Amino acid sequence: MWTIWKEELYKITSRKIIWLSLFLLLAFATTRLYDERCHYTTTIEGTVYHGKEAIQKDQALASRYLGLLTEETVAQIYKDYGFFYYDAKGNAIGNYLNRFVTEEFTNFRQTDGNNLDEIHFYEGSDWENNSAYLLRNNVRFDYVYGWNDFAEMYILIILALFVILILGLSPVFAEEYQLKTADLLRTTRRGRGSGIWMKLLAAACFAVALTCAASAYMWGIYLTVYGVQGLNASSLLLNFATGFGYCPESVLGFFLYITCLGIIGSLLLTGIVTGISALCQSSFLALLFALSGYLFPVLWVKLLGYMFPLNIVLTRSINHFMTSMPVYLPMSTGFGFSVNQMLLHLSIAFVVGVAGMFVGYFRYRYH
Repeated sequence: MWTIWKEELYKITSRKIIWLSLFLLLAFATTRLYDERCHYTTTIEGTVYHGKEAIQKDQALASRYLGLLTEETVAQIYKDYGFFYYDAKGNAIGNYLNRFVTEEFTNFRQTDGNNLDEIHFYEGSDWENNSAYLLRNNVRFDYVYGWNDFAEMYILIILALFVILILGLSPVFAEEYQLKTADLLRTTRRGRGSGIWMKLLAAACFAVALTCAASAYMWGIYLTVYGVQGLNASSLLLNFATGFGYCPESVLGFFLYITCLGIIGSLLLTGIVTGISALCQSSFLALLFALSGYLFPVLWVKLLGYMFPLNIVLTRSINHFMTSMPVYLPMSTGFGFSVNQMLLHLSIAFVVGVAGMFVGYFRYRYH
């Protein structure tokens, strides 16, 4: 039976479109990070630094303020460096510290950012709604600029990688119908049983391996540029984390969490795509329906859910189902879901993934 597993894995990995797409995707991530590193600037005591030196200067500067983030820390940073702003030419004037304080504790985002007279600390309800949570949750402060960028890029790369997985997995069963080779495996009792499961196992192994490889590559290039500083800081410093719902405490924990969600999402996607593949008579139709199914939750959450108002309980149930699907699962932290809601979403993902594989198995076996 392991021969079938190896043959199916070889068949999937022999599709050149997968490796070309993966190369272009990772090349995009690498080029963007290189460009970010080259154009990184910081201003400290009137001196402007660029590139790798600027990153090191900001990291060293942030090291002076390690520890719990308090009002005293914010006030001291403002006293030492003032507010961050853009000059008349659009150049950033400031460093990581005062940029963090300016963006998180002032009305900077409600201004053009180029007039210091318009920038002021939040007050009253604005302070409570936008900034207070950073001072009430024992936030450990450190340099997390690079990890902020990593969070956004990692999720983007994983979601694009899922499209590549769809390209690779859509033909698993549909191609055999098209080539009239489906009966070869089903001629023996063992082939109709464990042989089909080996095909599904090969698809799942490929999906997990590709997701882990892409994750390791992303981790590697960001560690090369930014080092390990900031991984022990509080995850609330990241733009992708919220003060509401479940979120791991540290930056490292946060990234391990979304990495695991990415792997779970790849397994869920495998179940869905193989089920669709077994229901379609051609690889093109399988690809078309798989891509449509992958993107439909976005269409529902962004548009259809508002166009067709339903009972509030039913609407919430549908929304929870949609946000349990692969296109939303890796970015669950941005929705502020509670622990119970995340457990519900993972349960839905498990049921849908297993159901997809059973559909694929029985449809292919009795086709």
